[in-house]
Amino acid sequence: MRYEENVPAEQNPSQKKIRLPGQNENHFGKKGHQPQTQSRKKKISRLNTFPKHTRLLKKWEFQKVTREGKRLVGKLLCIDCKPAKRGKLGISASAKYGSAPERNRFKRLVREAYRLGHFQEWDMHVIPRQNAKGVKLVDIKYELSTLVKSPPTNSR
Repeated sequence: MRYEENVPAEQNPSQKKIRLPGQNENHFGKKGHQPQTQSRKKKISRLNTFPKHTRLLKKWEFQKVTREGKRLVGKLLCIDCKPAKRGKLGISASAKYGSAPERNRFKRLVREAYRLGHFQEWDMHVIPRQNAKGVKLVDIKYELSTLVKSPPTNSR
């Protein structure tokens, strides 16, 4: 019997592979790389923000305006509004109105019209109508001013 039949032949001991750097490679890092000495923070302008104390945030705030206020309906907007010392604005644009960019555009225009129109003596809950798609700031501002400043014709 040959016991050495299935034994493999002697192999050379494996050598450790040596890695050579490429011609454009520097193992100490990029040439000329310097850490930033000062952080560059983007300056954020707070002029265009709509602060929390001017927004309807809670469900009960929206419900209070709806319950105690008047509903004013125009071609572009439905507004629930009631007089207040420090007015607040709430905007509800549901998915039925349109896609997210359409809803965001509408909300942005209403906030700007609220700012420019000096409606700070009103708590308002604004709901868009389908006709409000693609309108301009001037149209929304005009509709807000005509609905709020005129006497309400239909109330709850």
